[in-house]
Amino acid sequence: MKSRLFPLCLCFLCCSIFAKAQHFDQYFEDKTVRINYMHVGNSQTERILLDHYTVGNGWFGTRSFLEEPYQYGDIMIRVFDSISEKLLYSRSYSNLFCEYRTTERGATEIAEMEECVNIPMPKNTVRLEFTSFDRSRRPSQLLSVYFNPRLTPVQHMEKHYPVMNLHKGGSPKHALDVLLIPDGYAKSDKKVLKQDMKRFASYIMNCAPYKNHQDKVNIRAIKGFSEQSGITQPQNNFFVKTLLNCTYNAIDLDRYLMCPGVWNLHDVADDAPYDAIIIICNSEKYGGGGIYNFYCTVYNHGQYPDYVVVHEMGHLIGGLADEYYTSEVSVQDFYPEGVEPTEPNLTTLVDFDSKWKDMVEEGTPIPTPPTLKSSPVYNKVGAYEGGGYISKGVYRPTQHCTMNSIVYDDFCPVCLKALEEIIEYYAK
Repeated sequence: MKSRLFPLCLCFLCCSIFAKAQHFDQYFEDKTVRINYMHVGNSQTERILLDHYTVGNGWFGTRSFLEEPYQYGDIMIRVFDSISEKLLYSRSYSNLFCEYRTTERGATEIAEMEECVNIPMPKNTVRLEFTSFDRSRRPSQLLSVYFNPRLTPVQHMEKHYPVMNLHKGGSPKHALDVLLIPDGYAKSDKKVLKQDMKRFASYIMNCAPYKNHQDKVNIRAIKGFSEQSGITQPQNNFFVKTLLNCTYNAIDLDRYLMCPGVWNLHDVADDAPYDAIIIICNSEKYGGGGIYNFYCTVYNHGQYPDYVVVHEMGHLIGGLADEYYTSEVSVQDFYPEGVEPTEPNLTTLVDFDSKWKDMVEEGTPIPTPPTLKSSPVYNKVGAYEGGGYISKGVYRPTQHCTMNSIVYDDFCPVCLKALEEIIEYYAK
């Protein structure tokens, strides 16, 4: 019976993907529309102020899953046909603003942050709807606006920088396209820039799950130089002018390395296909950051850049949460009591069935008590208390994982599964 069912299931899946591809051709052109806006507010209020649209290149995102199945992000954009109100496309993502509003400063001070999101170019007028979700997953509609491809004013993407091809897996339309962008490399750092781009590409492709899916991942790098070498460090009174103006001490956490100029970041990225942007920062100071479907950063010199880049990619690509709970952070009440986290590698046991319960060996106690490394059941999948910056009430899948400890190429089975699903999402 099983041998008969499998071909039928495979046929259904192929037909579903083919139907989605036809759906794309019916409603969209092979171009990208980038929506650039300001996200304004604090912990109590927020709004989106639309600034401009940028159009160009092809559409290199998925064509098979136009309605995103994961919804790990804090923001959701939906594209509706203006006449029938049929949902044509959706994508969820997170951003620095949603983290800022959970900080002590975000409780009182208004922030204005650049953000943008890409959608495929519609053939006809569509309605764009932005919805924000708070930490308890309560939705708030922030903006509803119409986009007419023939009448709405747009800017056009222009090429400025050469592109380095570092790993070729497949067609940009059927692969996860990773784009490395350097920041803080002056022209005198030309040789170092080239070496670093190759080095970080190897860090990615030598780490599971990427090394197990070589034909489904592409890695390219922008060859762009900065006026000065180094990265701004406000805490050390060190300021430099760079290509992207990345800076440490984002949202008042010194090691948090972020890029406030998101519009400029995507203007630079336009010269290559991309699904995920990784900024390689020319600095010896430990730091980095990663936000789901937004971007991630990593410092280039030091002891752990191989670990940091794949850890931050876990946030960026897989929507994975930090599993540690002892390091200093600036966010507060990030996982409210009684609410199941959206991230696939954390649970409050409110809805454990929706997480990795099916990966837990029968007889394993939930919650799972920690064991010594010498134990034969050390690091087996369970639900270990402590994760997401919280020591009590939040649980992680294993005792040890690249999302928890400073160890390269050691994602737990739950995190590996989540990352592999995302690779397949882009490769279909």
